[in-house]
Amino acid sequence: MIELLEELIRTPGISGYEDPIRDRIKKEIEKYVETRIDNIGNLIATIGDGKHIALIAHMDEIGLVVSNIDDKGTIRISKLGGIDDRILVSRAVEIHTKKGIVEGVIGLKPPHLMIDREEAKKTKRSETLHLDVGTRTREETKGLGVELLNPITFKKHFSILNKNMICTRGIDNRAGCLALIEMLKLVHNKKLGVKLSFVWSVQEEIGLRGAKVVANTMRPDYVLAVDTYTTTDAPDMPSHLEPVKLGEGPVLRLIDSRAIASPILREMITKVAKEYDIPLQLGITGGTTDGAAVQECGALTMPLGIPLRYTHSLVECCHKNDLENLIQLLTRIIEEIEKRER
Repeated sequence: MIELLEELIRTPGISGYEDPIRDRIKKEIEKYVETRIDNIGNLIATIGDGKHIALIAHMDEIGLVVSNIDDKGTIRISKLGGIDDRILVSRAVEIHTKKGIVEGVIGLKPPHLMIDREEAKKTKRSETLHLDVGTRTREETKGLGVELLNPITFKKHFSILNKNMICTRGIDNRAGCLALIEMLKLVHNKKLGVKLSFVWSVQEEIGLRGAKVVANTMRPDYVLAVDTYTTTDAPDMPSHLEPVKLGEGPVLRLIDSRAIASPILREMITKVAKEYDIPLQLGITGGTTDGAAVQECGALTMPLGIPLRYTHSLVECCHKNDLENLIQLLTRIIEEIEKRER
């Protein structure tokens, strides 16, 4: 499972450019089910019949695009998704072109050349940064295959800290994609008493766009939105929120910036977790998930979070146990909804 997670994470797919990651997920699941791709690019697989449950996980990641190439060959960038400008400087990136990957770096003015020492204390805005691919002219950069609107991803590492903690860029939300894949493998050949749709959505990071299409076209009765959940167990985190910690189970995201989860599902899921001795945490947070968009079609909705430390950074961290417990919890939730809908 961890090997597949690493492969998903290393497969590019920023918002609006999800083709590579969608193709990889499709290859993984089409041996079990038939799939379809809707007009916006969501990957969908549906099995069973009855009350409609949608499990949705976004497959897009935050990233950059080429916004201009200047006369000296350096590249200007625009952000796609909630990227903190503080993580951009001094980073290695990969530009995805028709000719293949072009490697580059986002440079930093050395302190040796700063006239105003206060400059070092200021965060450089993304609009002021230059991406260096080792060229000296616009023509030379274009000769490498770089074009306007090429997607750009951060160069990724993949580490396991203290044997159990996965650390890399892109856990949000490739971990959720993995959970849906593993869940599908468990239930694809079962005789279900419900209609179960697995949705790997697009453009979540720029406004829940794929999920809005799901809400308008599929209109499910239940929605389980599988995403990451920012923990409060690292230094300098706010203390006014209920602590959510790595390794202590998946999280019910009960309130966030755009949604309040279904009280009916909260009661049902907490009961299921207790019955099967699955660790579970409850949370209130900022941000939002695809669940907020699909909830507006009238579905009973619960966002389920994989605890994540250092969200939207290059060193996101999650715990293997939380992934395993989430998959088990999803399976039990589906069984419980089946019982209730008979």
